[in-house]
Amino acid sequence: MSQVVLSNNDRLASSKDDSFENKKADPEKTDNVESDVDDNALAVGTKSFGIRETEIIIDLVNTLPLKFAFYFSIFVCFYIINLEGAATGVFVGYATDSYKKHSLMSTIGIINGVVASASLPFFARLSDTYGRWILLIIAQIARVVGVIVQSQATDVQKYAGGAVIKSFGHAGTMVLLQVSLADSSTLRWRLLAIGLSNLQTVINTWSSGNVVDTLLTKYTWQFGIAMWAFVTPLCFCPYFFLYGWLTWKAHKTEAWRHLKQDRQEHFIESVPQAAQYYSGQLADEFWLKRWTKLAYYNLLYHGKLIFWYVDFIGCLLIAVVLGLILVPLTLAGGTSNKWKQAKIIVPLVLGVCMIPVFIVWETKLSPRPMIPFKVMKNRGIWSALVISVLHNFSSAIVEGYAYPVLFVGMNASRVVATRTPQLSSFVNGITVTILGFVVAKVRRSKAFILFGAGVFFIAMGLFIHFRGSNDGLRDKYFRDGVAIGMCIMGFAEAFLNRLVFVSAQACTNHEYMAIVMACFAAFYRVGHALGACVSGAIWTQRMYHEIEQKMEQLGVNTSLAKPAYQAPYTFIQKHHWGTPPRRAISMAYAVVQRALSITGLCLCVPLLVCVFFLRDHRLADKQNLDDQNMDEAEIEKGKSTADRTKSEVAFTNDKDYILIFLRRLVRWRSES
Repeated sequence: MSQVVLSNNDRLASSKDDSFENKKADPEKTDNVESDVDDNALAVGTKSFGIRETEIIIDLVNTLPLKFAFYFSIFVCFYIINLEGAATGVFVGYATDSYKKHSLMSTIGIINGVVASASLPFFARLSDTYGRWILLIIAQIARVVGVIVQSQATDVQKYAGGAVIKSFGHAGTMVLLQVSLADSSTLRWRLLAIGLSNLQTVINTWSSGNVVDTLLTKYTWQFGIAMWAFVTPLCFCPYFFLYGWLTWKAHKTEAWRHLKQDRQEHFIESVPQAAQYYSGQLADEFWLKRWTKLAYYNLLYHGKLIFWYVDFIGCLLIAVVLGLILVPLTLAGGTSNKWKQAKIIVPLVLGVCMIPVFIVWETKLSPRPMIPFKVMKNRGIWSALVISVLHNFSSAIVEGYAYPVLFVGMNASRVVATRTPQLSSFVNGITVTILGFVVAKVRRSKAFILFGAGVFFIAMGLFIHFRGSNDGLRDKYFRDGVAIGMCIMGFAEAFLNRLVFVSAQACTNHEYMAIVMACFAAFYRVGHALGACVSGAIWTQRMYHEIEQKMEQLGVNTSLAKPAYQAPYTFIQKHHWGTPPRRAISMAYAVVQRALSITGLCLCVPLLVCVFFLRDHRLADKQNLDDQNMDEAEIEKGKSTADRTKSEVAFTNDKDYILIFLRRLVRWRSES
């Protein structure tokens, strides 16, 4: 049985059979001091079969060579995925040229993003039921099929179809690799493990350009895309073989035999007609008939499993909500007349209206909610999701037009204009690795996140000055300032992205870790869509008028404003750096960039407020906090966490030193 028990009556009933549910956590281990925990509200859930299977497999990664091989194979997977993304992102432009369908390809790109966002919860929930390995293989198959269709497409419709299939597989691959890192690491070392997904940027920031240049020089864009259908799966082979070998070893354990028996019992409980085929009553029946009926019963069972226990309706609703909100936001962008059109307004309104429907389904109707209300109402979870939106909202606003600002407004070369925005990822990859060791030593996260929010303020302040004060003459001064701002923003993002990720994971158990990670990634994309929308609105509504105004101030013919706005890359070829027309466009860019940077800075205020709502659990040397609750009798019997069939759903028993200090400060002020 894999049903989550959320009601108090069910919890009290089941606690008679499971001694660990009645055990109070050790205050020294869980820091249950001055917390807002409500012991009567604690919900206990039964682990899914996929979670138990994963825990049995991960328990076998118990030696240093095995751990190194496991993490290195995942690093190779992330490296090749990132390199593929950098290369194919360039080849899309060449495909667009060959099809002569630029506007349609832009729309397909938006749909790809929505498909990726909507598929994240689906992959996460299915992997909790069927295991990580099989879902990762399915994701890779979808990705390979999509790449092949893209490379062999003869028109934009076929290319778009391949892109959608690839996007579905790519999203599943990314989230399952990140979940595997979280499965195999303790909370104490979680940040360092997840940092593997960023570490490859240290290499790819500098090497991807050379790879793309070589492919474009010697081959066609079709080959440049098609080669990844072979190269990427080849680089995944070490991970697949290692995980397959671990699964084979796990089959020999006693815990796996118990798991297999529980699966069979749950199958018979769900489809009672199948019991006769396991009791030997129909041993004389023709084997083909017996096999056909069993296959039919298995189909019914897995259909029921996916529909109810995986919460197919919940996954579908969240996909609809994300799709209806993200597509119009991105399609409308900053074009004011589009916001007046029904095709933009209606989906957006429907998407917002579907949110209460999703909440009602998850809280009142679903027998096994994808996201239990007990988990989502935990302030450590919802505040992390809001931070994800606000942080990426702010980042996307200042990153959206980084290339034209550097290339046109600051006289940067193509290489510098391309690499400068990537500096944030480069610094982020290094910072996360170092921070992982520091957090493992301190075992707390909230103070570091608060520090990161403060540094993010500084980065936005630098952007206001260096991007918003350009005089059209001191190009190197402003370019260097933007580069410094990008580095500082990348430094802050290590605290505001990955560490908040870990903080949220510490608030729930292994059962709901994957879905929390998937929702975090989906909210990440929502923040980026909002940022692109706002930056596009400010840019398109103000840029032309600012260029015209600056040209008038410098005595330049204002008829040049239109070509400068519509085709800036062509315009700067005729008007070199330092000339009045070029100065006018640089100064106009600065005015608009100042407005964008101020908008990003304003978003830092609610972001900082949300940081105070985060929880500050002590990061234990366990996969999740519930694993600390194993009683001594279980440990003496040699049982592992994989042997436990139930676990606590949400954790609110943190000792938040920052919140305690603020409460005492308020109390002291009120008394004085």
